[in-house]
Amino acid sequence: MKNKVTEEMQKKIVSGPILKTLFMLSWPIMATHFFQIAYNLIDTYWLGRVSVEAVAAPTLAWPMVFLLISVAGGLSVAGVALVSQYVGANDEKEVKKSAGQVITLLTIVGVIVSTLGILASDSILQFIGAEQEVMDLASPYIKIIFASMPWMFVIMSYSFILRGWGDTRTPMYISALSVGLNIILDPVMIFGVQGLIPSMGVTGAAVATFISRTVGGVLALYLLFNAKKTLSISRSDLKVEKEKAKQIFKIGIPASIGQALVAFGFVVMVGFVARAGADAMMGKEIIAAYGIGTRIISIIFVIIGGLTGAAITMIGQNLGAGKPDRAAKTLRMTILSAMLILFACTFTFFVFRAEIYGVFIDDAVVIEEGGTYLTIFGLSTMFFGVYASSLSAFQGSGQTVPTMILGFVRLWLMRIPFSFLLAFQFGYGIEGLWWGMALSNVTSAAAALAWVSLGRWKKAVIDEPPKVGDVEGVL
Repeated sequence: MKNKVTEEMQKKIVSGPILKTLFMLSWPIMATHFFQIAYNLIDTYWLGRVSVEAVAAPTLAWPMVFLLISVAGGLSVAGVALVSQYVGANDEKEVKKSAGQVITLLTIVGVIVSTLGILASDSILQFIGAEQEVMDLASPYIKIIFASMPWMFVIMSYSFILRGWGDTRTPMYISALSVGLNIILDPVMIFGVQGLIPSMGVTGAAVATFISRTVGGVLALYLLFNAKKTLSISRSDLKVEKEKAKQIFKIGIPASIGQALVAFGFVVMVGFVARAGADAMMGKEIIAAYGIGTRIISIIFVIIGGLTGAAITMIGQNLGAGKPDRAAKTLRMTILSAMLILFACTFTFFVFRAEIYGVFIDDAVVIEEGGTYLTIFGLSTMFFGVYASSLSAFQGSGQTVPTMILGFVRLWLMRIPFSFLLAFQFGYGIEGLWWGMALSNVTSAAAALAWVSLGRWKKAVIDEPPKVGDVEGVL
């Protein structure tokens, strides 16, 4: 089940140099996240050569995808928490059983979510207030993306399980293959090949994503049962056990609810962007500027996702091994690293904002409005790094109720009210939205840091591990 590399990494997680191990684990996760957002970056690049409406359509569709992905995200958090803690406790049987249960449950949920998404997509687009010409493009796009959801759920659950195991490289290779295929297929499906493949525009981008995710999902399932150098399970581990399923849902449902509340908040935010853009007589330009901007900012989230993903694994394994003091030190180093790295990245984006937007589109209005977005909102993402790093403590320990509450507070008590008041009540329009979003990053970081400093996350969710030391320090 283990190879030498895996055993060495697991030893480093619970007893090696913390900062070095954190970055050894995080860089493959960063690469994996980058490959995942590359789907959107590649789509945006090619669609920007079609029209402004072609860029706006996926922008309206993405929050709906995120809304349903949140279900998989929550259950995947349960997977990484349980697997990492059982690895730390050296319980191989429970590691495999937990992995198998998560895969089975997420596959079932993926089919249900895919069906619901296809059925509800048009209603949600109408709720957002999409212009008809944009909606005509977004509707078929989102339906095909939803159809690929079961495979996306398989890839997500497999990636999170292996993270808990301590293997962050295999998911990176799967993502690299999937995105590489998407790079090849995107221009072919969007623009067509004369005499062979018709030009499909926005729909073609969705078809390319569907094919790429299917290939990645099939490969993940194959490796799950046949890998020799990383975690593998047997078919018997897939059989749902009532108590184990209850444990997974107990951990995963609060995380899913929290992520769903956040995702639905982003649906509302896109509605705000559409409304503010219409008020300024620049509806599709503002949506395009926001869509490109969120993809640029997502590069920053690659970094924070890598750091927090590695931190979750390290915190989980150390709590499972009865080392809460080491888990706390890992959290402190993650927060400080995130702040420093994100400051450097966001400053770079601020300086070269116009040039970066120009890579994706040559519309002067979109570039100007996008530059304002990066100026106001972009520089607040350092505080999001503090927020996300703080949440890694709760996720690694499997205590997901705080993440649910903080996610709700961040979007529904901070971002949406701040943005609505500044944009529509105080009359600041589009810039008011950006300022509201930035302010919510700052205040949510303070709230998350205050909660995690209470130290209540320092208890594992598996059977009580042996005590090795007491936690020292504030976190």
